[in-house]
Amino acid sequence: MKTNFEIEENYAVLLNGIHIDLHNNFEFKEITEFKNDVRIEFTKSTGNWIHENEFEKLTFLHKNVTFKNSSNGDNSEFPEDENTLSGITFFPKSTREINDGFMEHKKPNENDDIIYLFENGKMFRLNCEWIELIAENKKTNAQHRI
Repeated sequence: MKTNFEIEENYAVLLNGIHIDLHNNFEFKEITEFKNDVRIEFTKSTGNWIHENEFEKLTFLHKNVTFKNSSNGDNSEFPEDENTLSGITFFPKSTREINDGFMEHKKPNENDDIIYLFENGKMFRLNCEWIELIAENKKTNAQHRI
């Protein structure tokens, strides 16, 4: 697996030198699948702590997906957190029975999956050839990608 971003401390990503706090500043919007690709989209949260220049939308485009696993989680206790990411990690595909652990890898190893884990226990685990992070700012209509 290759990526155009790095994971920082399992709650954020680094794209073109820009630190993006997924846990505090973004909410999960949707996951869509088409052919062998999967898109996971996040939108900017509405908290007053979020800088006005924060990206409006983030899309993780997973290309040539060979493995998918997910769970819905339980949003009965804190339903307001069902779309809050608790962590993101690269994790060895040899340990697919573990879907709630974290490893400190900035970049994926050759045989890693990526896991998105949410506060309510919702989880997406994918294996693919390439993940492209696309960060959009609606105010300037600009996209950051490599």
